[in-house]
Amino acid sequence: MKNRGKNNENIFLKNVLSTLLYGALAFLALFALWGAAYVLVGNPLLVPPLKETLSKIGEVLKEKTFYTAYFATLSRVFAAFFISFLPAAALAVAAYFFAPVRKIAAVFVSALRSLPAMAILLMLLVWSTPRKAPVIMAFLSLFPLLYTGILAALFSIDEKYKRVCKVFCVPWYKRVFGMYLPQISPQFLRESAGALAFSVKLVVSAEVVANTYISLGGAIQEAKIYQEMPRMFALTLLAVLTGLFLETLGNIVAVAAERKVR
Repeated sequence: MKNRGKNNENIFLKNVLSTLLYGALAFLALFALWGAAYVLVGNPLLVPPLKETLSKIGEVLKEKTFYTAYFATLSRVFAAFFISFLPAAALAVAAYFFAPVRKIAAVFVSALRSLPAMAILLMLLVWSTPRKAPVIMAFLSLFPLLYTGILAALFSIDEKYKRVCKVFCVPWYKRVFGMYLPQISPQFLRESAGALAFSVKLVVSAEVVANTYISLGGAIQEAKIYQEMPRMFALTLLAVLTGLFLETLGNIVAVAAERKVR
């Protein structure tokens, strides 16, 4: 038992380290592409050098207004995620148990996926406000993503566990908390981590178009208007780092959940 516990711990550490390593490699690849673009374009007014952008990040992080805008955007990111998660989870559970619901939901989800994002955002700006529109826009994109991920996680449950529960008449609450949730949690957490990172992209992009006041996207739009390219790149890089951090953190939690299931 002691050796088994040690082996599980080693596997957990190995998975965590590999997650961090691949995240670092992805970021290095991004920096390499940036460097290549800087050399090819040859105009610092269009593509600023990395050193200047990193220096601008240091300046931005000293500004109090940045944190107000940053956390306003982060609150929209989490609001969009949780508003999307609840109905997506409910619909996925209903679709898992009832085939007619699954067939109807498939059409609805396909329709949401095919929505032209920018056109819908412009409509939302007429119907709503620049503060609410990014959240609604993110919801329309996250809902089908989370629904598909949760449904796939439910269908990944081993059939033999279901048969055992049926034979021994295991109560539904024990099935949910003792079988369903532990079985689907690793895959679900990975899907959620990706969706949360995607939510950062969606919300910031919508804020840029909507010119949302007091937001990361609004700050990027302001930097663009005044042609402050290093500042615009610095703010964009901070948004990318936020998404990468949230996804990496979610993947580590998923690895921990997978270790418990084993």
